[in-house]
Amino acid sequence: MPDEFSRIIAFLAVVMALLFAGLHFHHGNILATLYFMTGAILVTAVTRMNVRRGLI
Repeated sequence: MPDEFSRIIAFLAVVMALLFAGLHFHHGNILATLYFMTGAILVTAVTRMNVRRGLI
């Protein structure tokens, strides 16, 4: 159960980061867009590394 919960939380974090990036891009705030896009990429990379190692 904790493994699936961690994966769901990581997925929701990426989704929220991408939604916020889209929202800020729509309003023309490029710096915030890059911030949230970078966050989404980092969360995805860290989650993938943890899944490969068997931590989640």
